[in-house]
Amino acid sequence: MKKFLVGFILFSMVFSVIPGAVAIECYGLYAGQDEYVGTVTIDVVGDILNFNYETIPGWRISEIHLMALNESPNDNSSSWYTKGYITKTGNPKVGQFEIKEYFEPCVNEYCGTLNLTEIGVDPYDKLYVAAHAVVCECNRERIFAGFGYEAVNDFWAVNYSNYTEGIRKGGDERYNASLCLGKADTVSKTTNTFTCMGQGGSMVVYFNGGICGDGNNSTPDLEIYEVTYDHTANYYETISIEVFYNGSYYPVGNVTNHDGDGTFNDHIFINCIYDLPSGVCIEKIRINEISTNNGDYDLDAIKANYKCVPEYEYVCNYTGNCESAWANDTCFGGETFPGNNWATYVIYPECD
Repeated sequence: MKKFLVGFILFSMVFSVIPGAVAIECYGLYAGQDEYVGTVTIDVVGDILNFNYETIPGWRISEIHLMALNESPNDNSSSWYTKGYITKTGNPKVGQFEIKEYFEPCVNEYCGTLNLTEIGVDPYDKLYVAAHAVVCECNRERIFAGFGYEAVNDFWAVNYSNYTEGIRKGGDERYNASLCLGKADTVSKTTNTFTCMGQGGSMVVYFNGGICGDGNNSTPDLEIYEVTYDHTANYYETISIEVFYNGSYYPVGNVTNHDGDGTFNDHIFINCIYDLPSGVCIEKIRINEISTNNGDYDLDAIKANYKCVPEYEYVCNYTGNCESAWANDTCFGGETFPGNNWATYVIYPECD
């Protein structure tokens, strides 16, 4: 509780020393008088009024118009009348407002500023703000934009196919493709929890979903756990890796059991592929045993560090229905211009 109070006091002290700083106010944006289509956010810092328009899904902004004065539009002697911002009968003339922006194509968000002192408005006094927009209705359509990636933990190969046994270099019980599935678990050469490929052998492995690279060649995308017992400098056990996506296999490199690791005797090597393709979804991996000496590659497990994630873009198909929209407040029950229309304005700060 003490930490909260100290933090709140410090925030208040910092906020209070900003000249003209007032709390941010968010108002509803309504089309056709009563249909909620978004928000208009306003705050004043120093001489500057900051504003932000944002629509909800299904609506886009075609035009915005904004004006702020210290006088009420309901005062027919105010600058709203004398400077031509509203007609003699009290209807707003949005084309005369200080802020006028037009968008092609339409946008769902726009922010800008209005220098109040430049138009003779006191930023420290109450403001009457007319925030208008023309909004157009649209039907949102989701379109596939490609694949991104997501870092994952314990994403091990879980299935296999097309296991072709090569020339055997060990006991029969180790030539079993299922032994390399799941988490790396070999702790002893007598447990037989790894798959011997056999020289010239191959197999295809699958993960629980598509995988990919992260586009950074300094981080491993794929980790291959290889078991070597009684390892000497003469044991060169090598595999080539191919990945399958977009209907074809593509080579991504070779790894040798003791690459970057000269440990002898009994050892588990972790071989890495650093440049799996990014922006694609790899469906499966083919492992080809290509050793040429007296050993063969023994697979304990294969782990992917990134899975592919589909990404989408949203487009707006316009219906042709465009509406006039105004910001409206809640504290004052909605302030309307005096003319024969439903146009509204807001008082800033709200509920002050």
